[in-house]
Amino acid sequence: MKWWAGSFFWRTLAVLVVALVASQAASFWLFRQQVQQPRMMMGIGHFVSHLKTIHAALNTLPPGAEREFIERLAEREGIRVFPARGQEPGRPAGDRPGMRMFRERIKALFGEDAEVFVRPGSPGEFWVRLRAGTREFWVAFPRNRVDRDNTDALLYWMLAGVAIAIGATALIAWRLNRPLARLARAAEDLGRGGDPAPVPESGPSEVRAVAIAFNRMKESLKHEERERTTFLAGISHDLRTPLARLRLDVEMLEGRVDAPVQKGMVDDIEDMNAIIDQFIDYARSEATEAFAPVDLSALARECAERAARTGAPVQCELAGLPPLMLRPLAVRRLVENLIQNAVKHGGGEILVRTASSGAEATLAVLDRGPGIPAADIERLKEPFTRRDDARSGRSGAGLGLAIVSRIAKAHGARFDLAPRDGGGLAASVAFPIAA
Repeated sequence: MKWWAGSFFWRTLAVLVVALVASQAASFWLFRQQVQQPRMMMGIGHFVSHLKTIHAALNTLPPGAEREFIERLAEREGIRVFPARGQEPGRPAGDRPGMRMFRERIKALFGEDAEVFVRPGSPGEFWVRLRAGTREFWVAFPRNRVDRDNTDALLYWMLAGVAIAIGATALIAWRLNRPLARLARAAEDLGRGGDPAPVPESGPSEVRAVAIAFNRMKESLKHEERERTTFLAGISHDLRTPLARLRLDVEMLEGRVDAPVQKGMVDDIEDMNAIIDQFIDYARSEATEAFAPVDLSALARECAERAARTGAPVQCELAGLPPLMLRPLAVRRLVENLIQNAVKHGGGEILVRTASSGAEATLAVLDRGPGIPAADIERLKEPFTRRDDARSGRSGAGLGLAIVSRIAKAHGARFDLAPRDGGGLAASVAFPIAA
């Protein structure tokens, strides 16, 4: 039932088709009950009266007038009358609704032994035996005089109407679904951090209103993002200048203050610089960077080697992966943030691992720190959140994992935090290979 849950087009089409079929079936039933059957009964009544007249004429007319009457019947009415000789001319007629009514009427009029027959050589005629005095006659007449059940024609008409209605409904549903499908794709792209093109403002008035509102919302979000980027970049730039002067002043204090005090001041300045770098990374939009083929294992090795040169205990277990269509600088920031997070909060050796499984390529950074409680995992992916009591070490701005989560979402990837076997944390990002 995925088609029912996932497609507006099929749901709309199914509902409309069911409604059309139900209305056609109701119309068919009402037509049979209120129009076809009354007309059939009226026609059969007229013909039975005609047979009654023929029977009376055969009873009363002299032989010469009788012959003329029979010839006139054949010429004008298509009804043939023959003297009955031998057995019945064929088998009894079927039990269709019209025939059932006709049989009941002639039995009531001419006796219970009255029957309607079909002759093999004359499929278009019915035969009825009439007793006139001491003689018996066969009356052959066109079957459409009593068997006017055009159910097949009505069914064909109903099926043709349903087919035309389904075609028209499919066209209408498609025209409604197309702008909504475009809107859904654009909303999904926007939710992943992309910058979709404006949705065409076409279609029915309600759909057009939704498209207009979506385009305004997208432009408003872009405007707010630009303002946020400019604001954070301005603050970061304004802070770097006094921090640089402060760092210079601290370096000039060498010999005037204790070395541990001076080192603590330098470390604090480096922490502030790192926090500013995180603000700039978080303010940067990934949507402006183009996708390009990326060797994820090679990129992970470069980031691990850079961290190792600063003294971090980083090891690699890298698999051969196919090139992935990624935003190279954004993914590099993702890997560096994961490694920095492991260096800052983890303990012992850090392992950078890549692997492929089915339709996904996975990058994982594993540490031996205290880990993260399961209840806090989703919260720590949000910006400006920290849990220093669970992951010891120096505190930052609480943006590292939020940056990773946002970059992963912009690539349609899955970002997971889980306990590592033997203790520690395993942070992994699964990229879709097909993308």
